Amino acid sequence: MRRNLARSLLIIAISVIIIILIAGFTDISLTIRTLKKISTKWLILVGLLLICDWFSEALTVKIFAISYKTRVSLSYLFKSTLIGSFFSAITPFSTGGQPAQIAFMNKRGVEYGEATALLVSRFIVYQVVITFLGVLGVYTAYDILSKNITKFALLAFFGFVLNGAVLFFLLVFSINRNLVEWLVKGLIKPLVFLRLIKDQAQVIEKTLSQIELFHKCMLRSMSNLSLLSFAFLSTLCQMAARVSVTYFVAKAVHIDCSYINTIMFQLVLFLVISLIPTPGAMGVSESGYVLFFNFLFGPQTVATLLLWRFFTYYVNIIIGGLTTAHEIRVLSKFDLE
Repeated sequence: MRRNLARSLLIIAISVIIIILIAGFTDISLTIRTLKKISTKWLILVGLLLICDWFSEALTVKIFAISYKTRVSLSYLFKSTLIGSFFSAITPFSTGGQPAQIAFMNKRGVEYGEATALLVSRFIVYQVVITFLGVLGVYTAYDILSKNITKFALLAFFGFVLNGAVLFFLLVFSINRNLVEWLVKGLIKPLVFLRLIKDQAQVIEKTLSQIELFHKCMLRSMSNLSLLSFAFLSTLCQMAARVSVTYFVAKAVHIDCSYINTIMFQLVLFLVISLIPTPGAMGVSESGYVLFFNFLFGPQTVATLLLWRFFTYYVNIIIGGLTTAHEIRVLSKFDLE
Protein backbone atom coordinates (compact mmCIF):
# COMPACT_ATOMS: atom_id res chain seq x y z
CA MET A 1 0.00 0.00 0.00
CA ARG A 2 2.93 2.34 0.69
CA ARG A 3 4.15 1.78 -2.89
CA ASN A 4 0.70 2.70 -4.23
CA LEU A 5 0.62 5.80 -2.02
CA ALA A 6 4.02 6.92 -3.29
CA ARG A 7 2.94 6.31 -6.88
CA SER A 8 -0.27 8.27 -6.32
CA LEU A 9 1.58 11.25 -4.87
CA LEU A 10 4.07 11.19 -7.76
CA ILE A 11 1.28 11.07 -10.36
CA ILE A 12 -0.62 13.89 -8.63
CA ALA A 13 2.57 15.97 -8.49
CA ILE A 14 3.29 15.43 -12.21
CA SER A 15 -0.32 16.20 -13.14
CA VAL A 16 -0.24 19.41 -11.09
CA ILE A 17 2.99 20.44 -12.81
CA ILE A 18 1.36 19.84 -16.21
CA ILE A 19 -1.62 22.02 -15.22
CA ILE A 20 0.72 24.75 -13.95
CA LEU A 21 2.59 24.69 -17.27
CA ILE A 22 -0.70 24.99 -19.16
CA ALA A 23 -1.85 27.77 -16.84
CA GLY A 24 1.41 29.59 -17.50
CA PHE A 25 0.24 30.37 -21.01
CA THR A 26 -2.94 32.02 -19.71
CA ASP A 27 -3.90 34.84 -17.37
CA ILE A 28 -3.23 33.21 -13.97
CA SER A 29 -4.67 36.15 -12.05
CA LEU A 30 -7.96 35.70 -13.94
CA THR A 31 -7.98 31.99 -13.10
CA ILE A 32 -7.52 32.78 -9.40
CA ARG A 33 -10.28 35.41 -9.47
CA THR A 34 -12.58 32.94 -11.23
CA LEU A 35 -11.95 30.21 -8.64
CA LYS A 36 -12.67 32.65 -5.82
CA LYS A 37 -16.20 33.09 -7.15
CA ILE A 38 -17.10 29.39 -7.23
CA SER A 39 -20.78 28.59 -6.66
CA THR A 40 -20.94 25.86 -4.01
CA LYS A 41 -24.38 24.56 -5.05
CA TRP A 42 -23.07 23.52 -8.47
CA LEU A 43 -20.06 21.77 -6.91
CA ILE A 44 -22.42 19.80 -4.65
CA LEU A 45 -24.27 18.70 -7.78
CA VAL A 46 -20.95 17.66 -9.35
CA GLY A 47 -20.25 15.55 -6.25
CA LEU A 48 -23.65 13.87 -6.64
CA LEU A 49 -22.86 13.16 -10.29
CA LEU A 50 -19.68 11.37 -9.22
CA ILE A 51 -21.65 9.21 -6.79
CA CYS A 52 -24.15 8.48 -9.57
CA ASP A 53 -21.23 7.49 -11.84
CA TRP A 54 -19.82 5.05 -9.27
CA PHE A 55 -23.23 3.66 -8.34
CA SER A 56 -24.24 3.08 -11.97
CA GLU A 57 -21.05 1.13 -12.62
CA ALA A 58 -21.61 -0.97 -9.50
CA LEU A 59 -25.21 -1.56 -10.58
CA THR A 60 -24.07 -2.77 -14.01
CA VAL A 61 -21.78 -5.33 -12.38
CA LYS A 62 -24.62 -6.33 -10.01
CA ILE A 63 -26.91 -6.98 -13.00
CA PHE A 64 -24.42 -9.50 -14.36
CA ALA A 65 -23.88 -10.95 -10.86
CA ILE A 66 -27.62 -11.67 -10.64
CA SER A 67 -27.42 -13.50 -13.97
CA TYR A 68 -24.48 -15.61 -12.77
CA LYS A 69 -26.09 -16.11 -9.33
CA THR A 70 -22.92 -14.72 -7.80
CA ARG A 71 -23.40 -13.88 -4.13
CA VAL A 72 -22.02 -10.37 -3.87
CA SER A 73 -23.86 -7.34 -2.48
CA LEU A 74 -24.43 -4.07 -4.33
CA SER A 75 -22.80 -2.19 -1.44
CA TYR A 76 -19.62 -4.25 -1.81
CA LEU A 77 -19.64 -3.74 -5.59
CA PHE A 78 -19.85 0.00 -4.96
CA LYS A 79 -16.77 -0.36 -2.78
CA SER A 80 -15.11 -2.50 -5.45
CA THR A 81 -15.84 0.23 -8.04
CA LEU A 82 -13.97 2.77 -5.90
CA ILE A 83 -11.05 0.35 -5.54
CA GLY A 84 -11.00 -0.13 -9.30
CA SER A 85 -11.11 3.62 -9.92
CA PHE A 86 -8.06 4.07 -7.68
CA PHE A 87 -5.91 1.45 -9.42
CA SER A 88 -7.10 2.59 -12.86
CA ALA A 89 -6.03 6.14 -12.02
CA ILE A 90 -2.46 5.16 -11.09
CA THR A 91 -1.68 2.58 -13.80
CA PRO A 92 -0.93 2.97 -17.55
CA PHE A 93 -3.92 2.37 -19.88
CA SER A 94 -5.97 2.12 -16.64
CA THR A 95 -5.00 -1.56 -16.67
CA GLY A 96 -4.71 -1.99 -12.90
CA GLY A 97 -8.37 -1.44 -12.05
CA GLN A 98 -9.98 -4.71 -13.09
CA PRO A 99 -7.15 -7.02 -11.89
CA ALA A 100 -7.23 -5.31 -8.48
CA GLN A 101 -11.02 -5.72 -8.29
CA ILE A 102 -10.74 -9.40 -9.26
CA ALA A 103 -8.08 -10.00 -6.60
CA PHE A 104 -10.10 -8.29 -3.86
CA MET A 105 -13.35 -10.01 -4.92
CA ASN A 106 -11.60 -13.38 -4.76
CA LYS A 107 -10.62 -12.60 -1.17
CA ARG A 108 -14.34 -12.19 -0.55
CA GLY A 109 -15.08 -15.66 -1.91
CA VAL A 110 -15.85 -14.93 -5.59
CA GLU A 111 -14.16 -17.33 -8.01
CA TYR A 112 -11.56 -15.78 -10.31
CA GLY A 113 -13.47 -16.93 -13.41
CA GLU A 114 -16.73 -15.41 -12.19
CA ALA A 115 -15.13 -12.15 -11.06
CA THR A 116 -13.34 -11.82 -14.41
CA ALA A 117 -16.58 -12.50 -16.32
CA LEU A 118 -18.44 -9.89 -14.27
CA LEU A 119 -15.91 -7.16 -14.99
CA VAL A 120 -15.24 -8.10 -18.61
CA SER A 121 -19.00 -8.15 -19.33
CA ARG A 122 -19.34 -4.71 -17.76
CA PHE A 123 -16.31 -3.42 -19.70
CA ILE A 124 -17.65 -4.72 -23.03
CA VAL A 125 -20.93 -2.88 -22.42
CA TYR A 126 -18.97 0.24 -21.43
CA GLN A 127 -16.83 0.09 -24.60
CA VAL A 128 -19.92 -0.30 -26.80
CA VAL A 129 -21.58 2.68 -25.11
CA ILE A 130 -18.55 4.98 -25.14
CA THR A 131 -17.77 4.14 -28.79
CA PHE A 132 -21.37 4.70 -29.87
CA LEU A 133 -21.70 7.95 -27.90
CA GLY A 134 -18.29 9.13 -29.11
CA VAL A 135 -19.35 8.64 -32.73
CA LEU A 136 -22.63 10.45 -31.94
CA GLY A 137 -20.60 13.31 -30.46
CA VAL A 138 -18.39 13.49 -33.56
CA TYR A 139 -21.43 13.52 -35.85
CA THR A 140 -23.27 16.16 -33.80
CA ALA A 141 -20.37 18.52 -33.09
CA TYR A 142 -18.25 17.93 -36.20
CA ASP A 143 -18.94 21.28 -37.86
CA ILE A 144 -17.97 23.25 -34.73
CA LEU A 145 -14.96 21.15 -33.72
CA SER A 146 -13.49 20.80 -37.23
CA LYS A 147 -13.43 24.61 -37.57
CA ASN A 148 -11.57 25.06 -34.28
CA ILE A 149 -9.34 21.98 -34.08
CA THR A 150 -6.69 21.23 -36.71
CA LYS A 151 -6.95 17.68 -38.13
CA PHE A 152 -9.99 16.95 -35.95
CA ALA A 153 -11.19 14.22 -38.33
CA LEU A 154 -7.88 12.37 -37.86
CA LEU A 155 -8.17 12.59 -34.06
CA ALA A 156 -11.74 11.29 -34.14
CA PHE A 157 -10.79 8.45 -36.49
CA PHE A 158 -7.84 7.51 -34.25
CA GLY A 159 -10.11 7.36 -31.18
CA PHE A 160 -12.75 5.31 -32.97
CA VAL A 161 -10.23 2.78 -34.34
CA LEU A 162 -8.58 2.28 -30.94
CA ASN A 163 -11.85 1.82 -29.07
CA GLY A 164 -13.25 -0.39 -31.84
CA ALA A 165 -10.12 -2.57 -31.77
CA VAL A 166 -10.34 -3.01 -27.99
CA LEU A 167 -14.03 -3.92 -28.27
CA PHE A 168 -13.30 -6.44 -31.03
CA PHE A 169 -10.50 -8.05 -29.00
CA LEU A 170 -12.71 -8.30 -25.91
CA LEU A 171 -15.50 -9.98 -27.85
CA VAL A 172 -13.11 -12.48 -29.45
CA PHE A 173 -11.44 -13.09 -26.09
CA SER A 174 -14.82 -13.69 -24.45
CA ILE A 175 -16.15 -16.07 -27.09
CA ASN A 176 -13.06 -17.95 -28.33
CA ARG A 177 -12.08 -20.30 -25.53
CA ASN A 178 -9.25 -21.92 -27.54
CA LEU A 179 -7.58 -18.52 -27.98
CA VAL A 180 -7.68 -17.86 -24.23
CA GLU A 181 -6.25 -21.29 -23.43
CA TRP A 182 -3.46 -20.73 -25.97
CA LEU A 183 -2.61 -17.35 -24.44
CA VAL A 184 -2.63 -18.72 -20.89
CA LYS A 185 -0.38 -21.66 -21.73
CA GLY A 186 1.93 -19.28 -23.58
CA LEU A 187 2.18 -17.07 -20.46
CA ILE A 188 2.73 -20.00 -18.10
CA LYS A 189 5.70 -21.46 -20.03
CA PRO A 190 8.13 -18.56 -19.38
CA LEU A 191 7.02 -18.50 -15.72
CA VAL A 192 7.91 -22.18 -15.47
CA PHE A 193 11.25 -21.52 -17.18
CA LEU A 194 11.99 -18.77 -14.63
CA ARG A 195 10.98 -21.21 -11.86
CA LEU A 196 8.23 -18.90 -10.63
CA ILE A 197 5.82 -21.82 -11.07
CA LYS A 198 6.78 -25.22 -9.71
CA ASP A 199 3.85 -27.50 -10.61
CA GLN A 200 3.02 -26.62 -14.22
CA ALA A 201 0.30 -29.27 -14.63
CA GLN A 202 -1.55 -28.20 -11.48
CA VAL A 203 -1.43 -24.49 -12.40
CA ILE A 204 -2.69 -25.18 -15.92
CA GLU A 205 -5.50 -27.40 -14.58
CA LYS A 206 -6.68 -24.74 -12.11
CA THR A 207 -6.38 -21.98 -14.69
CA LEU A 208 -8.33 -23.92 -17.33
CA SER A 209 -11.12 -24.62 -14.83
CA GLN A 210 -11.42 -20.87 -14.18
CA ILE A 211 -11.38 -20.20 -17.95
CA GLU A 212 -14.25 -22.67 -18.37
CA LEU A 213 -16.19 -20.89 -15.61
CA PHE A 214 -15.40 -17.53 -17.23
CA HIS A 215 -16.71 -18.61 -20.63
CA LYS A 216 -19.88 -20.14 -19.19
CA CYS A 217 -20.64 -16.83 -17.47
CA MET A 218 -19.79 -14.79 -20.57
CA LEU A 219 -22.01 -16.88 -22.85
CA ARG A 220 -24.83 -16.58 -20.32
CA SER A 221 -24.54 -12.78 -20.19
CA MET A 222 -24.16 -12.31 -23.96
CA SER A 223 -27.24 -14.44 -24.69
CA ASN A 224 -29.55 -12.73 -22.16
CA LEU A 225 -31.02 -9.77 -24.06
CA SER A 226 -33.12 -8.44 -21.17
CA LEU A 227 -30.09 -8.45 -18.89
CA LEU A 228 -27.97 -6.72 -21.53
CA SER A 229 -30.68 -4.08 -21.96
CA PHE A 230 -30.58 -3.22 -18.25
CA ALA A 231 -26.77 -3.21 -18.32
CA PHE A 232 -26.73 -0.81 -21.28
CA LEU A 233 -29.29 1.44 -19.58
CA SER A 234 -27.23 1.55 -16.39
CA THR A 235 -24.07 2.33 -18.35
CA LEU A 236 -25.84 5.09 -20.27
CA CYS A 237 -26.78 6.62 -16.89
CA GLN A 238 -23.13 6.37 -15.86
CA MET A 239 -21.93 8.13 -19.00
CA ALA A 240 -24.64 10.80 -18.71
CA ALA A 241 -23.41 11.58 -15.19
CA ARG A 242 -19.74 11.52 -16.25
CA VAL A 243 -20.03 13.84 -19.24
CA SER A 244 -22.31 16.25 -17.35
CA VAL A 245 -19.54 17.06 -14.87
CA THR A 246 -17.88 19.44 -17.35
CA TYR A 247 -21.06 21.46 -17.85
CA PHE A 248 -21.79 21.88 -14.16
CA VAL A 249 -18.16 22.72 -13.40
CA ALA A 250 -18.56 25.53 -15.94
CA LYS A 251 -21.77 26.62 -14.22
CA ALA A 252 -19.89 26.66 -10.90
CA VAL A 253 -17.61 29.40 -12.23
CA HIS A 254 -20.55 31.27 -13.81
CA ILE A 255 -19.91 30.36 -17.46
CA ASP A 256 -22.99 30.47 -19.66
CA CYS A 257 -22.67 27.68 -22.24
CA SER A 258 -24.73 25.13 -24.17
CA TYR A 259 -25.31 21.85 -22.31
CA ILE A 260 -25.60 19.88 -25.56
CA ASN A 261 -22.38 21.28 -27.02
CA THR A 262 -20.52 20.71 -23.77
CA ILE A 263 -21.49 17.05 -23.38
CA MET A 264 -20.91 16.34 -27.08
CA PHE A 265 -17.41 17.83 -26.88
CA GLN A 266 -16.77 15.76 -23.76
CA LEU A 267 -17.95 12.56 -25.46
CA VAL A 268 -15.51 13.15 -28.32
CA LEU A 269 -12.72 13.92 -25.85
CA PHE A 270 -13.39 10.63 -24.03
CA LEU A 271 -13.29 8.78 -27.35
CA VAL A 272 -9.91 10.31 -28.20
CA ILE A 273 -8.13 10.02 -24.82
CA SER A 274 -9.68 6.89 -23.26
CA LEU A 275 -6.80 4.61 -24.35
CA ILE A 276 -3.82 6.92 -23.83
CA PRO A 277 -1.03 4.87 -22.13
CA THR A 278 -0.26 7.29 -19.28
CA PRO A 279 -1.91 6.82 -15.85
CA GLY A 280 -5.30 8.54 -16.01
CA ALA A 281 -4.37 9.73 -19.53
CA MET A 282 -2.20 12.23 -17.67
CA GLY A 283 -0.93 15.09 -19.78
CA VAL A 284 -3.18 14.29 -22.72
CA SER A 285 -6.36 14.80 -20.67
CA GLU A 286 -5.30 18.29 -19.61
CA SER A 287 -4.07 19.40 -23.02
CA GLY A 288 -7.03 17.73 -24.76
CA TYR A 289 -9.44 19.52 -22.43
CA VAL A 290 -7.92 22.90 -23.26
CA LEU A 291 -7.93 22.04 -26.99
CA PHE A 292 -11.63 21.07 -26.99
CA PHE A 293 -13.06 23.64 -24.60
CA ASN A 294 -10.89 26.74 -25.01
CA PHE A 295 -13.16 28.29 -27.64
CA LEU A 296 -16.23 27.41 -25.55
CA PHE A 297 -15.06 28.58 -22.11
CA GLY A 298 -12.59 31.25 -23.24
CA PRO A 299 -10.14 32.73 -20.70
CA GLN A 300 -11.85 30.75 -17.89
CA THR A 301 -10.89 27.39 -19.43
CA VAL A 302 -8.00 26.70 -17.01
CA ALA A 303 -10.25 27.38 -14.00
CA THR A 304 -12.76 24.80 -15.27
CA LEU A 305 -9.88 22.42 -16.08
CA LEU A 306 -8.67 22.54 -12.47
CA LEU A 307 -12.13 21.72 -11.14
CA TRP A 308 -12.86 19.09 -13.81
CA ARG A 309 -9.56 17.29 -13.24
CA PHE A 310 -10.01 17.39 -9.48
CA PHE A 311 -13.44 15.78 -9.59
CA THR A 312 -12.79 13.28 -12.38
CA TYR A 313 -9.26 12.21 -11.42
CA TYR A 314 -7.92 13.32 -8.07
CA VAL A 315 -11.12 12.40 -6.21
CA ASN A 316 -10.82 8.87 -7.62
CA ILE A 317 -7.30 8.64 -6.23
CA ILE A 318 -8.24 10.10 -2.83
CA ILE A 319 -11.56 8.31 -2.22
CA GLY A 320 -10.46 5.16 -4.02
CA GLY A 321 -7.18 5.06 -2.10
CA LEU A 322 -8.93 5.44 1.26
CA THR A 323 -11.44 2.74 0.27
CA THR A 324 -8.63 0.39 -0.79
CA ALA A 325 -6.82 0.95 2.52
CA HIS A 326 -10.06 0.21 4.40
CA GLU A 327 -10.62 -3.02 2.42
CA ILE A 328 -7.05 -4.17 3.10
CA ARG A 329 -7.60 -3.53 6.81
CA VAL A 330 -10.90 -5.47 6.78
CA LEU A 331 -9.33 -8.42 4.95
CA SER A 332 -6.38 -8.47 7.36
CA LYS A 333 -8.83 -8.86 10.25
CA PHE A 334 -10.43 -11.80 8.44
CA ASP A 335 -7.00 -13.41 8.06
CA LEU A 336 -6.28 -12.98 11.77
CA GLU A 337 -9.56 -14.64 12.64
